[in-house]
Amino acid sequence: MGQTKILTALLAIALIFAFSTPPVLAQAAPKALKGKIITNANPIDIPTSAKGFLKKMKKQDRKNFKRDQEGKWVIHFVAFFKRSVPVDQIGVVVLDEKKEPVALADVPGQKGQKTLASQIIIDSTEFPGKKHTLQIYYAKGKKPVVLASKVIVLKK
Repeated sequence: MGQTKILTALLAIALIFAFSTPPVLAQAAPKALKGKIITNANPIDIPTSAKGFLKKMKKQDRKNFKRDQEGKWVIHFVAFFKRSVPVDQIGVVVLDEKKEPVALADVPGQKGQKTLASQIIIDSTEFPGKKHTLQIYYAKGKKPVVLASKVIVLKK
């Protein structure tokens, strides 16, 4: 992907993440969700109580996404990390089948954070209709440490 596309994607995504929501039930998230990402084309309704939390979250989970009226894919997500974040910057990336980024952003976080609720917008991909990977990570040296990951499909 060219630098112009990456810069455009970063600018658009930076605005979205400026309004991202704070950690979600960080201490109460079920173990079954650790390392998982719940995704939907619409904002995700996050239950306020532990009762039925897992069932309500899974009911909203989607894998396939269609373009919106502007020709972009908007993916709302809630990520449940495998471990607490030891840094104050979290990365979000969508990778195509070649493992090339089609959307990426750095999100301000907090040390000890265990969840992230936000959205990401994908302007374009060389592989519509194919599997892509949404990952949440932090940088450790020059290598990313993946906190949560999910395979999604960006429909034509």
